[in-house]
Amino acid sequence: MRVARVVLLACLAVGLAGSMPSLGLSRSTPSVASAQQACGRTEFVSGLEAVFGRRKTHQQALTFRTQVTSRGFVNANIIEGCDGFRVVVRGIDTFDVGVDLQDEARREGFAVTLECIQAKPLGRLEAIFGHGRDRPTATAIVNRAAAAGFTGVKLRNDPCGGFEAYLAGFEDQREAEAFIAQAKTRGFDVVLERN
Repeated sequence: MRVARVVLLACLAVGLAGSMPSLGLSRSTPSVASAQQACGRTEFVSGLEAVFGRRKTHQQALTFRTQVTSRGFVNANIIEGCDGFRVVVRGIDTFDVGVDLQDEARREGFAVTLECIQAKPLGRLEAIFGHGRDRPTATAIVNRAAAAGFTGVKLRNDPCGGFEAYLAGFEDQREAEAFIAQAKTRGFDVVLERN
């Protein structure tokens, strides 16, 4: 008797689950964006990535990463993507540093490529003061802005190396456009972007 009740309840649960629409979805099939997010990674920091190689399975990537680290590239990581696994070194601030790493890796027999990583957009308005090839150049932009009264300008990595000087925190488009106009009267070629 007890087994019959369990079977009956299981059949009822399966029937209800099959007849109810998916909760929380506005359509029956996932969108391309949600499929990419499901198989890929959401990046939160932009920058350069030195890709040592791609492998189909995680085990192949582990074996390859061991080869890479044994030749001195101890910061190599495995990043999973939609097309398999990449063995990479991240944290490369400038394109020049990336090219130096690439040359060193090629001398060790690795055909490294440099790839740009774009962080997930936040959807906020930002005033872009400029881009610097390296940290000292970008810091000079921040210091020049601060000397002109624009405090709070920050640095972040550009997707393909270098740094971007930016200011965020605008309430709306009108406030941001007024700020851009003011910065231009003080000699700054500031651009408004939604990031």
